[in-house]
Amino acid sequence: ETALARDVAAERRELPLIVAASRLDPKKNHVGLVRAFALSPELQIRANLAIVVRGLDDPLHNYQALEPDERAIMAQISALITERSLWGKVTAFSLAGQAELAAAYRVLAKRRSIFALTALYEPFGLAPLEAMSCGLPAVVTRNGGPAESMREGKREFGVLVDPANPREIARGLLHLTSETAWRRFHEAGMERVSRRYTWEQTATGYLDVIAEVLERPSVTKGLPIPAYFSAPRSENEIPLSDLAALYFAGQDAASS
Repeated sequence: ETALARDVAAERRELPLIVAASRLDPKKNHVGLVRAFALSPELQIRANLAIVVRGLDDPLHNYQALEPDERAIMAQISALITERSLWGKVTAFSLAGQAELAAAYRVLAKRRSIFALTALYEPFGLAPLEAMSCGLPAVVTRNGGPAESMREGKREFGVLVDPANPREIARGLLHLTSETAWRRFHEAGMERVSRRYTWEQTATGYLDVIAEVLERPSVTKGLPIPAYFSAPRSENEIPLSDLAALYFAGQDAASS
């Protein structure tokens, strides 16, 4: 609330937030998200944009303590905000740790906010699952793991977008500002995480795979292990030529 009072115009403080909470990294494409927000006047009417920058009290105005790459990203964001007249519509603040982040997600879900991860590529995509578990519907990059976690057959659990296309990002975000779409993805996202991505479900999945492997009939019999390797005594010594014949005879025959 302090950050909203500082950064957001008074008449806009009850609007939902579009929340970006990934680390400041060029690959996470924060600048692309700000560009998308800037491209849609209708989206600006319906929501504010919030960027979580850990460790700084006022990241939009005081980011000199950041690492050079992070500082460059915030400088680009600040320039875009000025260029596109977005001051009063964008906020940035710090949250200390995962517990505080999860608590913020739950509070923001009550005001129909949206999680955004527009990374150029995301290997798995744990962050949107964490947000979805707290009730935030997600607009997420289609590149990488989220393409699997956000869909199953024809069912959609989040909105996938091309991170290189700011207009597509804006359309995805705008779609979730409607009450019907927000409610649908709010419920679908929470269901997806509870059924597929809890620790209990992960453990059950591993156990199922292990059981399946153990039940399979052995296709090939393993090569014997000479006694020397379990009992390295002189009477168990085996010449290298015998080892070669034992382990590589088949390869020699195949190569010839």
